[in-house]
Amino acid sequence: MSQLEERTDGRVERSTATRKNILDATRTLMVNGNSRPTAREIAASAGITARTLFRHFSDVESLFDVLVQEAQLSIAAVMDEPFPSDQNDLHWRDLLARIIERRVRVYEHLLPLYVSSAWLRSDGSAGERAQQYVIRRRRRLKQVLPRAIATDDLLFEALDATLSIEFWLSLRRGQGLEVQRAAMVLRCAVNQLTASYTEGRAVSRQ
Repeated sequence: MSQLEERTDGRVERSTATRKNILDATRTLMVNGNSRPTAREIAASAGITARTLFRHFSDVESLFDVLVQEAQLSIAAVMDEPFPSDQNDLHWRDLLARIIERRVRVYEHLLPLYVSSAWLRSDGSAGERAQQYVIRRRRRLKQVLPRAIATDDLLFEALDATLSIEFWLSLRRGQGLEVQRAAMVLRCAVNQLTASYTEGRAVSRQ
């Protein structure tokens, strides 16, 4: 590799790292309560100047648009992850643990936008997307639970609410818990709700 190519690659890597730093700083500001941070606030949080920020994004609105696009791609990627090929041999609690882990990842991508106007401003279909996600998450949950739990209306609704983004929002923002701690609380709540069920087959593992 020539010196010119090395310098070019170095500039690309630094530019990519700075762009990621800007996006991460914006997400952090949103999660911490600043639902619509200004360019100056984002730049200060990222440790750069506003001029550097605008080299990567033409304005704050375009930055928010990128956050929305990345969140949508990340959510789709996580939700489309297949269960392991040996899922029929796994205990339902193992599959439930995988659901919890995936939802933590999805919610962390979605959380900054969920508490801001960027999600609603993006294309006007946020309500429809949210409803589709609720239907999909409930169907997946029913698939891994033992029939005794899936058909217990009150218990199922309690579990679905516990595994909702609203509960995650309460843990992360309302209670100010870090991701790892919030995930521990989430697992604890689910374990307590299902503590009396030690056996049973899943409703469906298609």
